[in-house]
Amino acid sequence: MQDMIASLLTEEPDRGETLPTAQEALNELLEMSASIRQAVLVRGEDEVLASTFAAREAEGTMVRIAREMLDAARSESGAMGRTGLSQLFVDTASGCVFIVAGDRDTWLAATTGAEPTVGLVLYDVNTALRTALEGEAGGEYSK
Repeated sequence: MQDMIASLLTEEPDRGETLPTAQEALNELLEMSASIRQAVLVRGEDEVLASTFAAREAEGTMVRIAREMLDAARSESGAMGRTGLSQLFVDTASGCVFIVAGDRDTWLAATTGAEPTVGLVLYDVNTALRTALEGEAGGEYSK
């Protein structure tokens, strides 16, 4: 009996076909969070891994602006002696931008309307990023 239990505890789950793609992770994000209007998953400066934007021009604008915001926030964070900025929330009159940074210089930016439930949106965006990275890494990602 102990041998059977030990083998169950050490057996790796079969995750081969159940992990979502990056695009599926973003689609799930929009489904689970009614506040989120658009989202884009990016690696580095501008390599789009997945996006909910229909128009490439709008997607490109979002990537550029979000990258500028992320870089500025990281610069200010560094100037304050802090390292490892992991998330950013920007509130404007017309809506909000949420940016969450992950491993391998990957980050997810999402927009909402005005007055979203900030904590819930940050949780959902973090979850979507983690899910997308897990799918990309074959289940080996852990933040």
